[in-house]
This record gives sequence, C-alpha cells and structure tokens, in this order.
Amino acid sequence: MMTRQITVSYNDQHYMYDVAFERLQHATVYHVKPLDKSAVRFPDHFDIIKDDDSEQPQFETKELNEEGRAIADVIWQQISLFPPQFKGGKA
Repeated sequence: MMTRQITVSYNDQHYMYDVAFERLQHATVYHVKPLDKSAVRFPDHFDIIKDDDSEQPQFETKELNEEGRAIADVIWQQISLFPPQFKGGKA
C-alpha cells in the first residue's frame, strides 16, 4: 500500500491525515487515519471507497457528526486531486 500525508483546512483549522490506498478489482479503497488528536471528532480509521464506475465515493457516516462529515468531504476533495499513481493507477 502506498501512503501519502495530506493536510486539509476546515473552519480555519488545519488537520493532517495519512491516506493509504488499496486497489481492488473494481474500486480503490482509501484508508484515512488522523495524524494527531484534534478538537474535531473523527474516527481513528476511516475508509473512503471509490468504485471505478462511479463519480462519487462512498463512506460510512454513522460514526461522524456533522463536522466530521464535512471534513470527510474535504478529505475526498483533496484525494480527488491526487495524480493517478496515488489513485491506484486509475485516472
């Protein structure tokens, strides 16, 4: 698995995450892990799944409050800008 660190901004705060991707047959799974404890509640392990035939990712939101869901969306926006080698080889 290839891992990349990202920093996202939300509400004038910066949050750092490790993002590792795993290529499956018809999807890429991004394993997101916060690098530090923050004031925002976010799971220690969070997966974003992007099917090859879908424009939008899927992720489980039951552990996220409204702020956590907004940060997950910001994380996805950052991931979507990754070059192909960080998307499991899919452009």
